[in-house]
Amino acid sequence: MSPERQTDFYEAEAPQASRELSELRTSRDYVAPFEIVRRRVIDDLFDGKATIDATVVIRIGAVEETEAASGVGVVHALDVALRKALLKYFPFLDSVRVIETYTHASGDSTEAEVVSVKKFSDGHHTWTTLAKSANTVEAGWKSLLDGYEWRIYTENLKLRRMGGNPRLSRR
Repeated sequence: MSPERQTDFYEAEAPQASRELSELRTSRDYVAPFEIVRRRVIDDLFDGKATIDATVVIRIGAVEETEAASGVGVVHALDVALRKALLKYFPFLDSVRVIETYTHASGDSTEAEVVSVKKFSDGHHTWTTLAKSANTVEAGWKSLLDGYEWRIYTENLKLRRMGGNPRLSRR
């Protein structure tokens, strides 16, 4: 990427989903639909093959759920484990997929700031998230969490609107 395009990229406004979540999180009334208690990733070599295993513990209300999964990379393994836990409470997430991902680092070393952009789709709508960190996995993880949290928030908002107005279609 040319230096001019790189500057444009870093100065670009955050995607809609990330912007909306950022604003929501500053509100006293906003309660995140889930909380990450902890996560763990094991990047190992087994029988000469790379294996990545992730465990995610989430809290929804007072209930904790633990799920584990394998993936082709760290963020993929975390995604699979997180989805397994979230689907128990938010079955509408079954159709949600990350359809594009982009990671870019700026800097001269392995300590460079990393930007992770993820585009999600549920088959009807698409939304994009962006997260930054000095850690590649952390940037990818944060953009992943934002995508699921935003989708849960918008579904809950839709359900509240439908419940408050009986004239709205229940399709």
